[in-house]
Amino acid sequence: MPRYDHLQLLRLPERLERRKHGGGGAAPQRDVSVHSRKLRAELDTAIAEQQRRRRPEFVDPSLILRVRMTGMTMEEDWERLGLTLLASDEDKTLILFASNDDLQGFRDRLQAYAQGTPPGQAAPSYNGFITRIEEIGAVKPRDRIGLRLREEGLTLPEDFDADRVFVLDLELWDIGRRELRTRKLEQIAEYIDARGGEVLDRYVGPSITMLRARMSGNVIQTLLTVEDVADVDLPPEPDIVTGEAFELTIADLPEIDDVGDDAPVIGIIDSGVNDHPLLAGAIVGAIGVPERLGTADDWGHGTRVAGVSLFGDLRDQIAAGALVRAGRIASAKVVNERGQFDERRLIASQMREALTALNQRFGCRLFVVALGDPKRPYDGGKVGPWAATLDELARELDSVIIVSAGNRAPRSGNRLEQAVTEYPGYLLEPANRLCEPAGAMNVLTVGALAHGEGLGPDLVEHVHARPITRAFEPAPFTRIGPGIGGSIKPDLVDVGGTMVFDPAVGRLRLGEDLPTAGVLTLHHLFLDRLFTAGSGTSYAAPRVAHKEQRRFLRAFPARLQTSSVRCLQARRASRMRPSSGFKPSVTMPCVQSAAMALSIQSEQHIPMIIASCCTPRMNWRSTTLRSINCRFPSCSRVAAVAASA
Repeated sequence: MPRYDHLQLLRLPERLERRKHGGGGAAPQRDVSVHSRKLRAELDTAIAEQQRRRRPEFVDPSLILRVRMTGMTMEEDWERLGLTLLASDEDKTLILFASNDDLQGFRDRLQAYAQGTPPGQAAPSYNGFITRIEEIGAVKPRDRIGLRLREEGLTLPEDFDADRVFVLDLELWDIGRRELRTRKLEQIAEYIDARGGEVLDRYVGPSITMLRARMSGNVIQTLLTVEDVADVDLPPEPDIVTGEAFELTIADLPEIDDVGDDAPVIGIIDSGVNDHPLLAGAIVGAIGVPERLGTADDWGHGTRVAGVSLFGDLRDQIAAGALVRAGRIASAKVVNERGQFDERRLIASQMREALTALNQRFGCRLFVVALGDPKRPYDGGKVGPWAATLDELARELDSVIIVSAGNRAPRSGNRLEQAVTEYPGYLLEPANRLCEPAGAMNVLTVGALAHGEGLGPDLVEHVHARPITRAFEPAPFTRIGPGIGGSIKPDLVDVGGTMVFDPAVGRLRLGEDLPTAGVLTLHHLFLDRLFTAGSGTSYAAPRVAHKEQRRFLRAFPARLQTSSVRCLQARRASRMRPSSGFKPSVTMPCVQSAAMALSIQSEQHIPMIIASCCTPRMNWRSTTLRSINCRFPSCSRVAAVAASA
């Protein structure tokens, strides 16, 4: 997906019905004569500019207009005129495609508007449409330069040295049928080949059209002027570190620290935790609830969660040459080898027995519940019995309970590409609300951020494999709030891996399938291999627990109430410095949700809050905890508690 400094764009769905835009206020007052002349001149200039740039090698050229609107974007009006909406921006800039230069329908409306108010009417013809058009222009060549190139200092076409050879990915606008896009891509491929370049790979899907090529700077300068081109950028970079870690043996690992008998104990409520060389001396006890489940981790999830809880970012620790564990582990196995709860027990009674036993027998005051019921998303009403039980236990045991927000695959089947093209819009879909028990009020609910792009060395060579995220962007599977009464949920977010679009295998690949897409952690069968990886909020939640142990429970082992710990954790997450390319531009409906991010660097919180204000039609934006502008009283209460901690 293009991310331009000059033109922040979000590709819209290919086949889904677009959201109807209401509101926007009254049409602005304009001088009819001046405004109509201005728009006509801008339209003529934009068309002439593109005509001058056209080359004979590219037949059937497209016309791409950039139109900035005021108030309502009037997308339906443009479509009725035969223009196709390609992308939209948060400042109401539209990118529109026309198959020819005529635009007679629009010119007719502009002419009717220019005639002034007809007899018997209160305003000029098409006043509500024409007056909302602020500016008409063409997409500039520099706007097609991708983020990675800009980070390398290549921000203008003339920055590409004519004789220097680049390997770049080129993406076309989604201008219509597959046959049309294929023909356009072939023309570009022929142009590259004819000038000494080499097309290395190409991909034409339901909406994504790309190629990768080796070509000179001179060729790139020309392709940046081709209207059908949406984005030219360096290929994604592979994650080599994770792949190398998978090959390590015990003999290759740094020295592991000793865990003292006074180290805090974290309770893992999951599928059990197996003995592992990196957990030696850190497991203080294990139970099964019910007892017949045993304590062995046959599913593997609990050992992975325990690994993240103790080590945090294993990749960083291995690279630093020291393995430091944040505390000790006590395990309560509550699901079987298939990841299912016991059919003879209620989840609420399992949770009460498991947490109470770990608290009384092993002194646990910090718990991770990285489980959820995806078939029961929170609908804004009463929370379920699982969440209600955790709320009760947090008070009764004076404990911090960390719960994962839940996961949802954004797209599947023939809509798989939309995981890339519609990101991050689908995160705010109603089906993506928090799942039980993440809506509980007295727990810390944790959503997930991506650690990076997730591509491995084997995939980065193929243009069809596309990353969805960059570092510290919301993970494409994470769920959102709000919680009870519009309260801020999730409370925090941390790194939980990402997904990669791979049409060669026909699915979105997670860390369990593609290690570079996930968080590095411990494998439950260490004789097979020491490490594995996973993607999900299940790995973001224990990262928060890891920091909680190191920062608060060690510093205040008995004096600090856990409600204060929750406030301190929120207080430390105030403002984020995201990757330079992440400037969310999608216009979202009101969701009244916010999530504070934790850093993976130097055990410090990233100062960030991603907030969706309760004001309708507001956009995602980075702000500080103290500056949330929200009309929901519950939101301001949360901010006030965190700020005073």
